[in-house]
Amino acid sequence: MEWTSLNDLREKFLSFYQSKNHNRLGSFPLIPQDDNSLLLINSGMAPLKKYFMGQATMPGNRATTCQKCIRTPDIERVGITARHGTFFEMLGNFSFADYFKEEATTWAWEFLTEVLEIPKDLLYVTVYEDDDEAWDIWVNNRGVDPSHMKRMGKEDNFWEIGSGPCGPCSEIYFDRGEKYGCGKPTCGVGCDCDRYIEIWNLVFTQFVSDGKGHYEKMKKGNIDTGMGLERLACIMQGVDNMFEVDSIANVIKEVEKISGVKYKEDPKTDISVRVITDHVRSTVFMISDGVVPSNEGRGYVLRRLLRRAARHGRMIGIEGMFLNELCDTVIEESKSAYPELEENKDYIKKVILTEEERFNKTIDQGMSILSGLIDNIEKTATDVKDKILSGLEAFKLNDTFGFPFDLTKEILEEHGIGIDEEGFRARLKEQADRAREARKKNNNVSWADDLFQTLNVDATEFLGYEELITEGKVLAMAYNNEFVDAVSFEEEATEDQTVLVVMDKTPFYAEAGGQVADNGTIETQMGILDVVDCKKTHKGIYVHTCVVAKGFIKVGETVTAKVNAEKRRRTEANHSVAHLLQAALREVLGTHVHQSGSYVDSERCRFDFTHFSAVKPEELEKIENLVNGAIANALTVTTEVKSLDEAKKEGATALFGEKYGDEVRVVKMGEFSLELCGGTHVSNTAKIGLFKIVSESSVAAGVRRIEAVTGLGVLGLLKEKQELIDATAKGLKINNSNDIAVKAIQATDEIKTLQKENETLRAEIAQSRVSALNEKAVDVEGIKVFTAYFAGTGSDALRQMCFEIKENTENAVAVICGEQNGKVTIATGCGKIAISNGVKAGALAKEVSAVTGGSGGGKPDFAMAGVKDTTKVDEALSKVVEFVKSMIK
Repeated sequence: MEWTSLNDLREKFLSFYQSKNHNRLGSFPLIPQDDNSLLLINSGMAPLKKYFMGQATMPGNRATTCQKCIRTPDIERVGITARHGTFFEMLGNFSFADYFKEEATTWAWEFLTEVLEIPKDLLYVTVYEDDDEAWDIWVNNRGVDPSHMKRMGKEDNFWEIGSGPCGPCSEIYFDRGEKYGCGKPTCGVGCDCDRYIEIWNLVFTQFVSDGKGHYEKMKKGNIDTGMGLERLACIMQGVDNMFEVDSIANVIKEVEKISGVKYKEDPKTDISVRVITDHVRSTVFMISDGVVPSNEGRGYVLRRLLRRAARHGRMIGIEGMFLNELCDTVIEESKSAYPELEENKDYIKKVILTEEERFNKTIDQGMSILSGLIDNIEKTATDVKDKILSGLEAFKLNDTFGFPFDLTKEILEEHGIGIDEEGFRARLKEQADRAREARKKNNNVSWADDLFQTLNVDATEFLGYEELITEGKVLAMAYNNEFVDAVSFEEEATEDQTVLVVMDKTPFYAEAGGQVADNGTIETQMGILDVVDCKKTHKGIYVHTCVVAKGFIKVGETVTAKVNAEKRRRTEANHSVAHLLQAALREVLGTHVHQSGSYVDSERCRFDFTHFSAVKPEELEKIENLVNGAIANALTVTTEVKSLDEAKKEGATALFGEKYGDEVRVVKMGEFSLELCGGTHVSNTAKIGLFKIVSESSVAAGVRRIEAVTGLGVLGLLKEKQELIDATAKGLKINNSNDIAVKAIQATDEIKTLQKENETLRAEIAQSRVSALNEKAVDVEGIKVFTAYFAGTGSDALRQMCFEIKENTENAVAVICGEQNGKVTIATGCGKIAISNGVKAGALAKEVSAVTGGSGGGKPDFAMAGVKDTTKVDEALSKVVEFVKSMIK
């Protein structure tokens, strides 16, 4: 066996299985497509579930991939050991009811022993204890020595997750040699030591489980294999762990160069080097696939990885931003297999830099506060069990200073301090509830698949690109979550009369790509159904959500489907303008702009895009003018289905992080816009009419949102603005709305003049009141105490009087109470001499207000407090002298 680079190993594997008539697929994006059960793709099989479940068909029923994967359950262990990592690549070959154990074992053995030339005497194989078929194939057909075979139980060699497809598996192990062993006589495959490591798992899916211990054999089995690329590279390169594999080791070398720290010289700094190396690899691939830093979901995973890497950079002496530069090495090492990394390089670096800058603004303050809390706990804790940070303090760090809870927990663990996680979670309950509700809404997208998965009909023929009225045959219906043959309603429609209808063909566009579903009607011989929604299942079946307005519908009858033409036309205009908008954004702001999300219906266009600052007014004007120019130029809009490679060569813009098939639909608008899109569009940009940006705002870190209207929507907006102008003119009592600006300036000047006069008057009143108070001041051990109550006096006047007293009398203490509009407020002020003698305004306000059941506080020289029981104001003021005496040093 020869030393082989990680990149060469990947290519050898994929080429090998390609030669065995497997479809060679590119890695699927890390963001799961049409699968809400996963946050991020974590295995080679995960993105292929629809093929294993029969929801889609793989050409030739064979495939091979090298899949990017992210796993974060053990994120706290990453760095501490060299075994753990969050990013890895999984090699795999798959059969969907095609070949089975014989071929799977033949090719696995051939690849390892002939292509890679791994000595057979270093390989060991395990099988499920009852899988005699696999044992015989390995021993008799592959020629594996029985002494290198081992039967293992269900826990180790049987793949099963609840009910559904399952089966035995066979694992191939590599013997690393005695120096990695434990020395025990029983040392062998399955031992906890590092000598025998699993390199390849072959799963033979041949049963369907009911989840209760009963297994039914499948007519045709499936093959699902997985082999970690990094682990295979360890074997072929003769290194101990993934951090020593060539492409990963090169990232470590760059960390060494940036930090000045030498790897493998200090176990403590080694941890940080490994954390940085692993996490920067994960973040580069996640961002390239469209993940954006945020405070929940996969965005939070990304943010956590970035911030953990940034903190460990500081721990080994790296000053300033460095992760965005380090990602250059990651991209260089992987771009041959993942060219999108190079294509998205500027964007990836910008996202990382922005997030690192944001974290640096919060970490110093957060670390300072956390350090103080740690010092306090270590000083006051009398027992180990008392060394706990409260959930409230952890919440404050997270909520107020943006200091991540996981980072707080990790730092505390380094100091041997626990954390009240339950208390912290309780503080986040409201946010968690909202997140759960959002997830429920997302999961509802798959409702049609759940109900119609077993429906044995062909995919629906969509005719909606060319036709808005189509005759079709009803193939299936569901009512109350059950299939029915007919539905009849004699009364007027209610919410309970919702029916799901499947036809052989339809003009209704199913919600996808940010475009809402069409609505309209389905007319039968004896009834009318209002179509309120339409969704497409994984199998390509269009499910129409209908309300039976009145009448009768049955399976098998021919019906007429009519799309609401006006709504479709306006939706198409808003969808087409989204394409023009993206092209204009990229021209004005730069090519780092990518679509991050969109929503288009008949009323508006909402477009989310990657950008790292608010779009300036002059930029918005330029973008708006470019789009309206494209509309005015009456560009012809054409659509064409072509190969993905051909579309990319032509420069078509693709949705960031989206996985496309071999053939794609390309929408072209003159020479202005070229995008991959499956939505419906106008035939000419002139049909859009007009375009007007309504708002520009922030959605998340590095993501902006533009909301806009087109055509009649612009006219509606103009009408709304004119009504506002007319109402404003009426309020300003002017006849000509053109004079609004002049009148508004005059009114503003008048208000400023009145405000100045009011301030002068308030100062004079305060001065006169203070002069009167001087005569009633009480001397308390050299401190002059002023107390008073004024009706009809608000907080501003109270503040003015307190400042007047403390500025003119340095040994003064003022406690003044005022009432305005039924609200009673206490203001306290202390001069410099009073403060130096121990009297603090904040503490005094707290004491005085407490007499009334209120609360408050503030700075040593001035504070304010509220009054709860107004009947106790006199009592509170009478105790001021007593409070002052108790405070004097």
